[in-house]
Amino acid sequence: MRKKIVVARTYLFLLFFARCQLVNLRKISWLLLSFLFLIACSQQEESGGTNASSKPQVKQAANNVEDMLREGPGKYAGDKYDEEKVKAELDKLPNNLTADEAYSHLVALLAEDYKPELEILNKFDTTIRTNIKKPGGVNTPEGELPKQVNVEILLDASGSMAGRVSGGVKMDLAKGAIRNFVSKLPEGAQVALRVYGHKGSNQQKDKELSCKSTEVVYPLGAYDESSFQKSLDKFRPTGWTPLAAAIEQAKSDLSGKTGEKVENIIYVVSDGIETCGGDPVKAAKELHQSEIQAIVNIIGFDVDNEGQRALKKVAEAGGGKYTTVNTGEDLRKHLEEEYERLADEWEMWGTESYLEASKLWSEKWETLDKAEVTMIDKYARERDRMLKAKDYLAEKGKLEEESTKYTLDEKIWDRWRLFNKYRLDNFGRLKDQLEQAEREEKQRVEEKAKEMEEKYRQ
Repeated sequence: MRKKIVVARTYLFLLFFARCQLVNLRKISWLLLSFLFLIACSQQEESGGTNASSKPQVKQAANNVEDMLREGPGKYAGDKYDEEKVKAELDKLPNNLTADEAYSHLVALLAEDYKPELEILNKFDTTIRTNIKKPGGVNTPEGELPKQVNVEILLDASGSMAGRVSGGVKMDLAKGAIRNFVSKLPEGAQVALRVYGHKGSNQQKDKELSCKSTEVVYPLGAYDESSFQKSLDKFRPTGWTPLAAAIEQAKSDLSGKTGEKVENIIYVVSDGIETCGGDPVKAAKELHQSEIQAIVNIIGFDVDNEGQRALKKVAEAGGGKYTTVNTGEDLRKHLEEEYERLADEWEMWGTESYLEASKLWSEKWETLDKAEVTMIDKYARERDRMLKAKDYLAEKGKLEEESTKYTLDEKIWDRWRLFNKYRLDNFGRLKDQLEQAEREEKQRVEEKAKEMEEKYRQ
């Protein structure tokens, strides 16, 4: 400052001298330029070659909570924090810092890295959906639960099925039991009904016609009560027993239904052995060993000992099992045993799915809670470090005035309050959604299990 005064006084003196002595104007101009240069040089000397009012440049800190959470990490955030190094950085700052300037420097140095927690918040999926395999097989030997079940029933419509047993006519009882059975097939299962021996008569003169009579009366598809009943009404027991031909034709009915996730099951309901000269053992074996891999189960309805032995061989060749029933009630109970097993499986499915929903909730909740706790730790640590740095700046006289200390203090606490509210709002929202998803999934599996249990236990 003293140099400035000297230069200015000298300049005024020379100007006065020039006027008094009537010095040449050109010389005066050179003198003026020279002294202007001296003034500039003196200013540069005082400022050390820079503008005296310039301050270290720092990016202005954000004031929106979303931007605040993304502006870190600071130079000494997290594990990089070193109090002595932070103080050294603060010592470099000029005096007379405003609250905004000081705050921006503290953010640049000490803001934590919240990006990992934000990524969890933004990508977190609150969906809870169990994936326990649903019961779906009907008498599958290994107890597997296939994706697609195809059930074909081969019903003997030979003349002997017009006979009576305890409870009524065999054919009527068989139709009733079959109708009840298919109405409870597993969800998504497809059903077909083929009859054989339903044409001509059981007289010798009609044998050729009857032995060629095997017909699909309900093509493979979803069960429809009305259509299936109509298919049962289309025939009555009249002829011979072309069992082998019916099994051979079943292969065509199930053509294309192959693959690891497909289960093809055949139920034969018959009261007697093959009477048309065919080889049902061979037919069942070929069907079972073909690409269709169908399982052939035989239900002998009021069959004598010789017939039972013959039909058992057919079932064994077809990879299935043979069962004897003697009355309509026996037939009904046998078929319904399949559904008792399924009802038990659905009950177990419900229990396992309920527990799975709890497990999924627990795993997701743990992930969310861990991120929330980490975020709380970060912004509490950040606040404490900033407050300590603020006190150091005040102690060193770096702040503009005494009130700046309190303004800066408020800025730091406002930042903490914004982070805390953001955390409560967002983590709280996701936790509420997660609990709602768990309740809904548990309700879904409970209702489904109950529905299927009641269906199969009727």
